[in-house]
Amino acid sequence: MPQQKRKKTSDQPGYWKRLKLRKKLNKKPKPKDPEEMMREEIRNYLLTFDMEKLRQYALTLDRIFVLHIGPTNSGKTYDAIQALKNAESGFYLGPLRLLALEMYDSMNEDGIRCSLLTGEESIKIPGAEHTASTIELCDYGRRVDVAVIDEAQMITDRFRGDRWARAIYCVNAAEVHICLAPEAEDLIIRILDSFHADMRIVRHERLAPLEFAGPMRSVKGAKPGDALIVFSRRAVLSVAAELENSGIKASVIYGALPPVSRREEVRRFTEGETEVVVATDAIGMGVSLPIKRIVFCETKKYDGIKNRLLNAGEIKQIAGRAGRYGIYDKGEVLSMTDQRLVRDALKTVLPQAADITVPFPEEALDTDYPLDILMKVWNKLPPVEGFFRADMSESLILYKNLKQEIERICRGRKKQEIPPSVFDRQLIYKMITCPVDVKNERLVDYWKRCCSAIFRNRPLPEPDKEEGTLEECELKYKELDARHQLMRRIGVEEDRMEEKLDLCKKINMLLALDKDRYLRHCSYCGKVLPSTSSYGMCDRCYQKMQIGWFDTE
Repeated sequence: MPQQKRKKTSDQPGYWKRLKLRKKLNKKPKPKDPEEMMREEIRNYLLTFDMEKLRQYALTLDRIFVLHIGPTNSGKTYDAIQALKNAESGFYLGPLRLLALEMYDSMNEDGIRCSLLTGEESIKIPGAEHTASTIELCDYGRRVDVAVIDEAQMITDRFRGDRWARAIYCVNAAEVHICLAPEAEDLIIRILDSFHADMRIVRHERLAPLEFAGPMRSVKGAKPGDALIVFSRRAVLSVAAELENSGIKASVIYGALPPVSRREEVRRFTEGETEVVVATDAIGMGVSLPIKRIVFCETKKYDGIKNRLLNAGEIKQIAGRAGRYGIYDKGEVLSMTDQRLVRDALKTVLPQAADITVPFPEEALDTDYPLDILMKVWNKLPPVEGFFRADMSESLILYKNLKQEIERICRGRKKQEIPPSVFDRQLIYKMITCPVDVKNERLVDYWKRCCSAIFRNRPLPEPDKEEGTLEECELKYKELDARHQLMRRIGVEEDRMEEKLDLCKKINMLLALDKDRYLRHCSYCGKVLPSTSSYGMCDRCYQKMQIGWFDTE
């Protein structure tokens, strides 16, 4: 009987599966990448940092907390400031230089000696026991009678919220007044409960009712006491130019405007030199203005990633500025677009905030881990319920620029010839945490040149001398500001306020005279367009383009 032919091995059932398994078992493990191993080590190290150290410190302090909870225009900050004025010593800690300046003026006008401390200026009043400052500059080593922490709902902000967390845990005051929006109530109480704080809650209601008053068709319909809201510097200046061409005098407020210039624009509106104010959402954070109506000319803003619709919290924060108590019986809110969005937002009860922002652990600077990898790993740590981690993205951008400068300084030199400051991680961290607009290449380049001069122990370079346009003046002010911030971080107080004030006067003069260049024009016939138009062409030229002909008028 003939022998049966065997099947080919590869035709046997399960052959390929067994072969794959055999190869997998016999495969030697790949050696781990050293950098990947280091990242894993750093990750495990950084995961040990949470709020526990701050909580333990808070337990050592003897404090009583008073929570002032209420919406905008409810008098919560006013009540807290009265307690500060009645105290022998104290701090005001706010989110904006302009707010610190406002409190500084108010205290001194009432005969209470108060110093001012912000990122750009330091005014020490002889014999002053009170200080009004931005929250970043709180003196945690000094004991005072009363501290006021304003706008505490900002504790959830990914970029700055850690400053509020640190202030609540660490400010050394016998009585701490915290002013906050209702949506942050549960979160702040949870923090205080974590270290068994004594607390008292004072609830505040709006002092003037707020209502949605419908649409406004054109900015030319603005009335005295109005605040028109847009979301870019160019849009602010364009709307203001259109108003002034219609005979309506306007003040302007936007983020890039230096605090002293902004203060002058506020004064002009408050004292009736201008009839309306055109502003970005910079108006929404506590600045006291006699506003009757808030008008949303736009309801979309660029958030650093994309253009998006405003959320209900943002709309309520801005809208709440309408209806100054003691001047107007009520506040009104109008919109030139998306009326339903604005109307519904005013009725919305905002959900309770849930997350605290954890500061980047400065203890990590004492390790041998590369600083850039520390920050990158920190930004990529998995989320933890109840916590955000402070975003280090902007510091990473500055570090990348600074690292190039350090490499240039070190290139071709022996170690003993390299300035020792380039190896000082504490100094480098102070430099890269300066508030610098990382989107502005010229400003970053100036900051980098200043850092290089500090490393080399040389005088810092002067900013560009060009001051012909509004943009150049604003940029020079930012350069002087960056210079001041860096000097302060190395323990040097440089007084350039006179130069800054002269620059602010020029900015205010240019704002008064030079708004026409921001008017929008039809790209074909040159006709002035409405500042809020979505198109670059007037209706007449658009219709002609549609039918394929233009006349030669």
